Amino acid sequence: MTASLEESPEAFFARFQAYALEVHLFPEPWGSPLLEVGVAGQIVYAFDRGAPPAPTGPVRGLLHGVVREAGPWEGEAFLRREGAGYRLGGRVRPLGEGFYLLEEPFPLLLHAETPLPPRAWVRLWPPLMLFRE
Repeated sequence: MTASLEESPEAFFARFQAYALEVHLFPEPWGSPLLEVGVAGQIVYAFDRGAPPAPTGPVRGLLHGVVREAGPWEGEAFLRREGAGYRLGGRVRPLGEGFYLLEEPFPLLLHAETPLPPRAWVRLWPPLMLFRE
């Protein structure tokens, strides 16, 4: 895995803000760094990379994951939680420097050590991360 993918959470969000989307944050469990994030009609659990305290309600956020495994995918877009991580499949667009945008089932910024095919399934290292304004 790459040692560091970001200079700071603020710089990372600024760099990739074009891929942010409106998400809904649910009340933060007391003392937990994980947030329940509503996105595209689904709930995901993401590590909060924003300044505390996390707001509740709609915010502009950028979901980011680091690819653990990947392969070609020809089926429908999907999202499935596997333990503390996620497995997703859908269309992938390269952004450069190992970054990709998984376009479906919702926009998700990925970083992969090896090139991803145009349609891929990915298994992410936990945790999924949320950068927010």
